[in-house]
Amino acid sequence: MMGWYWLISKADVVTMYIPFSDIDSSLALNAHMYICIQSGNDKEFIKCQTFKPTHILPNYPPKQYLIEEQDENRNPFNRRTTIDCDRSFCVCYVIIDKKLLAERNVCHELFDAIIEKIKHSDFFKENLDPISLCTLNYFIYPNK
Repeated sequence: MMGWYWLISKADVVTMYIPFSDIDSSLALNAHMYICIQSGNDKEFIKCQTFKPTHILPNYPPKQYLIEEQDENRNPFNRRTTIDCDRSFCVCYVIIDKKLLAERNVCHELFDAIIEKIKHSDFFKENLDPISLCTLNYFIYPNK
């Protein structure tokens, strides 16, 4: 088993499909990048997506966010990116193949900014079903 998977670390960036709100939703149909903010058996991720002007409208989600420009010294993004700080996605007992990792993670400065930005009363943690996550992602496996 060694060599084909990677122990995901904080600040790693993974590209995957998320079964939210269900396995047929738009997040399940389109892969996005996610920044790992908690590693180990209980993994937690923050969603990243290509910046759209609607992301900065006052009554349109996300309400809490960071905008990151493409910068190989800070992030692995290929274009301007919105980091959604309204919610995280949590999943237990899965193994993520290193094939899903971006070439580099986010820098310490950006990671710290994300951790600070999610410290608000409306922040919500979505628990994901590991089987649905594995079903959507060929390189994510159950870890019993």
